[in-house]
Parts: sequence; structure tokens; C-alpha cells
Amino acid sequence: MHTFEDYEISPFQYSWIMILVILITLGCDSSQNPLTSTGIDRSYANATISHGSVEKIERFCGDCHPFPSPLTFAKSDWAEEVRKGFGFYSDSRRTDLEEPTRQDTIRYFRGLAPDQVVVPRADSFLVVDSPVSFVRGPLVSTSQDPPSTAHVVWDARSKSLYFTDMKYGGLWNWKPELEGAAKGLRGESKLIYQGRNTCRVNLCDWNHDGATDFLVGELGSYQIGDHSNGRVSLLIADGNGSINAIVLAEGLGRVVSAVPFDYEEDGDLDVLVSEFGLQKTGALRLLRNVGGDLNSPKFNSEVLDPRHGVLGAEVADLDGDGHLDFIVAYGQEFETVEAHMNEGEGKYSVVIVHKMPDPSYNSSSFQIVDLDQDGKLDIVHTCGDIMDTNIAKPYYGLRWIRNLGQRRWENRELGLLVGALQSTVADFDGDGDLDVAGVGFFPGSFDSKKGTYDSICWWEQRKELEFVRHSIEQDHCFHATCTSADLDMDGRVDLIVGEWPNDNVTGAFRIIWNQKVVQ
Repeated sequence: MHTFEDYEISPFQYSWIMILVILITLGCDSSQNPLTSTGIDRSYANATISHGSVEKIERFCGDCHPFPSPLTFAKSDWAEEVRKGFGFYSDSRRTDLEEPTRQDTIRYFRGLAPDQVVVPRADSFLVVDSPVSFVRGPLVSTSQDPPSTAHVVWDARSKSLYFTDMKYGGLWNWKPELEGAAKGLRGESKLIYQGRNTCRVNLCDWNHDGATDFLVGELGSYQIGDHSNGRVSLLIADGNGSINAIVLAEGLGRVVSAVPFDYEEDGDLDVLVSEFGLQKTGALRLLRNVGGDLNSPKFNSEVLDPRHGVLGAEVADLDGDGHLDFIVAYGQEFETVEAHMNEGEGKYSVVIVHKMPDPSYNSSSFQIVDLDQDGKLDIVHTCGDIMDTNIAKPYYGLRWIRNLGQRRWENRELGLLVGALQSTVADFDGDGDLDVAGVGFFPGSFDSKKGTYDSICWWEQRKELEFVRHSIEQDHCFHATCTSADLDMDGRVDLIVGEWPNDNVTGAFRIIWNQKVVQ
């Protein structure tokens, strides 16, 4: 009797793998994805596993998230993926599902999986003429090298950059030189807060005194894990350089971010907390403002959604009714983007804006922006968090979730960027429309025998709904964050990309200068 390992990839499997690669390589406009537009050919499974066992596997593995496509991992990876899946079910303490045998489950997925998952390397992309030339500038360092820069935020008001160091926990401020021949090339980095593995920072004016205050999400550990060391801190500045740090909530799982938001529309600020956690910890939380004063507020912590894997929350009026809504995205096995629509009086209805077709998409971040400038706020979404498996996937990259109005949304794939962790939107080529840039994080990805991956890309908007992908940097997938600003005030928007420590780099971030192409 043949085992699954004896079979080669079927024409059916190969054709869909190649269609997926081609669509993402070109920057597919379709809202469809081969993982959702076709079923699984079960002929191989049915040949060696009983029909009842196949149904049992599909019910068991697709109960709390979309059923994983066998095409998303190579044959050699499926034993470990199945082991983790059974472990998650055991840890959940659920007993309501009929478990298939682990051996049958491995045979099912391995039998339908390809020998390898094909991911285009950087040199396989068509090179298209770019109206912009991006040039890597020198690294900017701190006194605590080598940092692990998790978030960079440009503050247009103070003309300075704030960035977090996930390894040592610092929140830093960097002010570039704005005059003279070296403008934008030099600056001073200053540590303004020492926290617990700070992840993301939100700038605000909490007490309405005109000074910039900060809400900080603190992971509580450098390594991933389930624990209760995460917390949320509010940093209130007095305008003279001093900061009063107030812990708003602690004893949490790994907190990614905290966002100020008047949830009840009662005139005071509450806080939306994205507690990513891991598997046993994590939730979307509301810190409800229950009194105190502006400089020492008091909160009650409430769970809005008990699921782990919260990537972040952003506040905006999505439907133009004058009430602020908020978007939340989930990673892990959930892989959704969800809108909480404000119905008034502190009540919200949840709309699924987009759901990834497979739990291995590894969503990483999103931002709200009117990308096509039609008056409706859209979402730019990234997926490519390789921390779970350290395996590249052909659907990692960026997508535009377009707001069609009437609470309807359309997914449009922008294209591949392996390890995509964050994006930034700006008019990089100065033609009046908005473009998109993104960074990739995939340590250890360089292989001189196989070729390399792009680490920074930008998508040029040439006309409505059409984007063209350009590579900016290769061989250096050590960027977890990015933002954009005209640092040297030459009228062209530059990129700022965070750096992760590696053998060759010990800086905090790097400026990628935007230079016009000379015809």
C-alpha cells in the first residue's frame, strides 16, 4: 500500500500554488484568493483514510478557526503543526469535540501538502521604472545599543521622532537637525521613559495642557510567552521635560498598545487596550474612566472580547455619522479585521471587515487611511509575523481593505512582502495621490544559494485601484516598524525604518532618503 509520502504534487495542487504565486507577485487586484476560491481535492485522503475519519479531521481542525489549507505548509512541516493544534485543544480544556487520531490527521495534511511551499525571491519580480530613488542613510543609535525598535512615530508638532525599544524597555525621543548643511542627518536621542519591554506608543494630550503625553503598551517580556507581566502606562508631561508615569493597569498578558478613546461619549477619556498575550492570556480590554482627575485618573478594567492575539485598535468615524467607531485586528488563529460601530449610548455592533482565508496568514498590523481619497476611510493591512514558524509564505504582504460605504468592504491584495510587519502611507512621488510602503522582518532569511527577499518595498499608486510594486532594499529583513515624514524639508517624504539587532547593525533606526530620479 502506498503512503501519502509516495505521491508527488498533483496537477491540481501545483496549478493553484502557481496561481497564488503569480497573483501576489503581480499585486493582484482580485478580492479572491485561491485558498478561498477552491475546495480541497480529497481523493488522496479518501484513498487511505476512511470517509468518517476525514470528516472528523475537518470538523476538529476547523471548529474555532477556518479549516487550515494543506497547501500552506510543506509535507515536512505538518507533523509539527498537527502537534501544536492538538496541544491547543488540550490546553483549552474543551471536551466537546470528537478527536481524530493524530496519525490520521498528519497523514491527511501531508498527503495533500506540496513538497515545498514556493515563495518568490526578490530577483523574480519584474523591475518597473520608479519615479523615486530611495537611498539608505546612516544608522541612528542610542546609549543602549543594540536596541530592538518595535515602533517609530513621527510627531509633526515637535518635529521629532519617538521610538520604543522592546528589548530594554525604553521610550526614546530623537530630534533631527533642521537647519544647516547637515539638516536631518544628525540629531540627539534622549531616553524619556524606562518601561517593561515597551511595544507601541500613542501620542496624545491627555490633560489638555498643550504638552505631548503618551500611552504606552508594555509587553512585560522580550521573549514571547504567557504571563501576567504586561501593563499600560500613562506618561503625563509637564512641558518642561519632566514626566509623571502612572500605571493604569498591570497584571496583564503581553500588551501591544493602548489608545485613548471616549468610549461612552461622556466627555472623559477611556483607554482601549490591545492585550495580545499568546495562547492562554490576552484580550481586548476597556479601561473605563471612573473618576479621579486629569493628572491621576482612575479606571475599571473590563474585557470587551476575551480572545487573545489582539494586534491593535484604532479609532475613527468609519461611516461619517459623527460618532467615533474603532477597528480591531486579531492574529493567531482568528485572523480577522473587525469594526466596532458606534450605535450611541455606549453600545457598539461588530462588523467583520475582512477574514483571512487561513489561520496561517500571521496578521501583524493595520492602519486606517483614505487610500483612494474618496472620502471614506480604508484600511491598509499587513500579514507576515514569522515568530510562530519562521517559515516564509507566498501570501505574506500588504492588502488594501477598501471602504465601499454602507458598512461594506472590499479586499484588494497589494502584493508580496515576506515578513511584513508594518506599513506607512504617504505621497512619496509627489503626484497628489497616496502611495504605500512596508517593511519586512525575517531574521536569517538570507540564503546566497536560493536568493534573497525584499526587506523594504513601496507601492506606487498610478491611478485609482492600480498600484505598482517597487523594491527599496533587499537582504536585510530586520525591520519591525516604519513611518514617513519629510525630515530634510526638501518637499519629498522620506522613510524611517526601525532596526532589530543583528551581526552587522546595532542602531535604533535608519532614514531612507527620498530622492527624485534624474531623467
